[in-house]
Formats: sequence, C-alpha cells, structure tokens
Amino acid sequence: MDKIKTIEEILLNSMPSLQTVLLDGWVLRFNKNYTYRENCVCPLYYNADIEKTKRKIAICEEIYDRNELPTVFKVTPIIQKDLASILLDMDYEKIKTVYIMNGDLKNMTIGKAPTGIVLCAADNPEDWLNASSRLSGLTDNKLISIHVQEITNIAVKRIFIKAVFNGKVVGCGYGTVERGYVGIYGLHVDKAYRKKGIGTSICGAIFKFGRNNGVENTYLAVNSANKNAISLYSHMGFAKLYEYNFYQKTDSKYKIIDA
Repeated sequence: MDKIKTIEEILLNSMPSLQTVLLDGWVLRFNKNYTYRENCVCPLYYNADIEKTKRKIAICEEIYDRNELPTVFKVTPIIQKDLASILLDMDYEKIKTVYIMNGDLKNMTIGKAPTGIVLCAADNPEDWLNASSRLSGLTDNKLISIHVQEITNIAVKRIFIKAVFNGKVVGCGYGTVERGYVGIYGLHVDKAYRKKGIGTSICGAIFKFGRNNGVENTYLAVNSANKNAISLYSHMGFAKLYEYNFYQKTDSKYKIIDA
C-alpha cells in the first residue's frame, strides 16, 4: 500500500496541472480543459465517512463548475475502497481506466536503437516540446500552449529524450526521478516510424538516466484500452501493479479534451 501511495504522489509531481486547490487532503487539479488526469479530484487522503465525503464532493462540484470544467474524480480502488460506489449513487459514471505498470530496472529487456536513429537528451527544451506537441497530434494553439506550460512546470529531476532520424525528430519521451523510481511519460513515435523499436529505445535511455541517479525501480501509466502498448510493456518486463479510474458527472455541460 505504501508503494502505491508513493507512486500516486509522484504521478502528480511528474504531470503537473496549471492550477491546484487543496481540500482537506484532496488535491483538485485544473488544466483549462486538457486531459482528465490534470483536470480531476485526487483524494490522496481519504476518509470513509460517507456523509463527509458527499459534502466534499458537493464542494468540488461547485469549484469545478465555477471554473467551467466538469467534475471528474480519479479513484484508485485499492486506496479509496468505497468512493466509486458513492460517486455512482451521485450520478457519476466511469469513463476511463488506467493501469500503472512497474518493474525492476535490472529485469528490463531493451534492444538496440534502430539503424540510423540517434537518441539524445534534448539540450533545448523548446525543441523537445515542439516535437512532443507535433507527435502527440496537437494542432490547436491553445492546447499546445497548455501542454508546453504543464511540462515546463515539472519541478522534480527529469530528462527529455528525443529520437532523431536524418535530422528529424521521430520519437520523444520524458522521464522523472523521485523517491527511488524513474517514471516513463509522454512517449510518442511518428506513425511512419512505429514498430521499429524506437519507443523501447527511448525507454532504455530513460532507464539509463534512472540508473545514473541510483534508481532501481520503474513505472508507467497506460490506458487499459491500449492492448498493444500493454503487450509491449509486458514483454519489456513491466507488470500491472494497480489501476485507477476516472468518474465524471453524467449531466456535465463542460467537456474535457483527453490525450
């Protein structure tokens, strides 16, 4: 349980939102309307008092409505055991499930970078951010601005890796190191260059960053619907540790643009 709670906190530090409000042990995240993970309530410290929980949910709904955002809760069942049932009774619905996979760095299987691919840490963060925006499919200037700002706001130790072929960035990802873990984030590969080992090579570079910082464990988050990615990560040596779910109020007039 302590391991999961630690990773839950690290996830917030590695994917910061533009604004944060604290509410009696709950973290309310605001990121305009870009991504569920950065526009949600994270009940890090959860009390099973049902009536108190319902009162706090009502406060959250008022705050998110004031910010013209839907009220979304990130629920980790192993930590907040009855919160999902309370939300369902209050007309919320489950909209997305994410797996947290982890592994021991010494057991990770990583091949060599494909011929012609050069892996390097981005000396210029702006160059990496431009590539990340392009490879993640962002075209709206407002969303690109949010993406750039949230990544720039990462305060923990991090590294930005890019894969270059003939002078063009064809893949990218970033890693963070905190409390004995190295996390894999923002992994994207150009569609024309997928299934060539570029993604795993980027992971390998981030693993090396972790080892150089005395880290032995790694983790990542993956959408439960992305079966191909889950299979790939499993072959690399990752295994599912736990899952969390997003619940959203069914009658919300506001929408989230998810990544």
